[in-house]
Amino acid sequence: MEQQIPFILYQLEKIFPPGFFDSIEHLPVHLPNKAMVGGPVQYRWMYPFERYLNKLKKTAKNKSRPEGSICEAYLTYETTQFCSYYFETISQSGESSASQNVGKSSNISVFSRIGEPLGASTVRYLTDKEMTVITLYILLNCDEVEPYLE
Repeated sequence: MEQQIPFILYQLEKIFPPGFFDSIEHLPVHLPNKAMVGGPVQYRWMYPFERYLNKLKKTAKNKSRPEGSICEAYLTYETTQFCSYYFETISQSGESSASQNVGKSSNISVFSRIGEPLGASTVRYLTDKEMTVITLYILLNCDEVEPYLE
């Protein structure tokens, strides 16, 4: 078949106008040789590596020096994977997103509500006034504190 491809292309050039032919029609001339030299495509395919590099690039925090940041992200991931084998109660990183507090219950009635937060989490620091209000709410609504209030 490899020897017949140039002859078949020559026959097609006699039938179709020259504007029909571009690099794609010439590609079968080289494909059999590439397949024999390179072997199966899964050993030459770069997609898994490109995808993994894209994952590492997304973790890069320092945009001015991405190489060092990518290396640091890779080392952090590998270290957490290795260390997670030694902690039985904590799920291995990347395996599941289940809460690590599953199965743990609080003895204090204010914290006994079970649930998951809605939406994406954001970091926010409480002001002194908000902290005072939260502390007061917990103290006034906690059954365990009632004996001390009386």
